[in-house]
Amino acid sequence: MTTLLLVPGSQRRDSYNARLLRDIAGRLTVRCAVDWLLPGDVDLPLFDQDLEANSAIVERVAAAHHRFEACDGIIVASPEYNGLPTPYLKNLIDWVSRLAHIDQRFDNPFLDRPLLLCSASTGSSGGWVGMPHARALFTHVGCAVTDDFISVPHAEQVWSGDAFEFDPFFAADIDDAVERVLQLAITGPRPTPHQVAAAC
Repeated sequence: MTTLLLVPGSQRRDSYNARLLRDIAGRLTVRCAVDWLLPGDVDLPLFDQDLEANSAIVERVAAAHHRFEACDGIIVASPEYNGLPTPYLKNLIDWVSRLAHIDQRFDNPFLDRPLLLCSASTGSSGGWVGMPHARALFTHVGCAVTDDFISVPHAEQVWSGDAFEFDPFFAADIDDAVERVLQLAITGPRPTPHQVAAAC
C-alpha cells in the first residue's frame, strides 16, 4: 500500500501544524497508509560533523532515514520562524541528508519523493514568507516538491477546539492538493538529474 509520511515541523505540543496534519490524515483514511515522524521520534542534537563519529547518534539518524526511505511521499507542515523553516526541521533534514555521505550503505532517501508543503500560523502570512526557503531546502536534497502549498493564516480563528472548520472552498483546495501528492506517490514522479553537495 502507498505510504505518506507526515512530518510536523514544530516541536510545540499543541502545534497548529500538527493539527493541520491530523486534518489531512483524516482526508486520507483508507486511501493510503499514513506514518508520522514526530519530534519525539527524532531526538537529534544540533548538526555537527564532529558528532558523525558518535555511533549512538548515527543510529538515531538511521532510524529517521528509514522512515523517509520507506514512504512513497511526504507531507510537511511547519511554521515559519523569522521567515525561515524551523531550526528543528532544518536540523532533521541536515542530519538525514548527510547519512549517505557518512555510510555508503545508505542512499539519499529524499530523491524524487513527492512532497507537499503546508503551514498554519496565528499570523497573517500563514507561512508564505518562509515557504520559498522551505521549498529550496527540500528541492536541494532531491524532493519533487509539488506546486501546491496549503497555507492557514490566523489558524486559531478556524480552530473549534476539536478540529479545523474550513470553509467549503478552502477544504476543496486542501483535498485537491492532497490528491495530487497522493497520485504522485502512487505513480512516482519522473526522475530528474540531481546532485546533493556534501557539507564541508
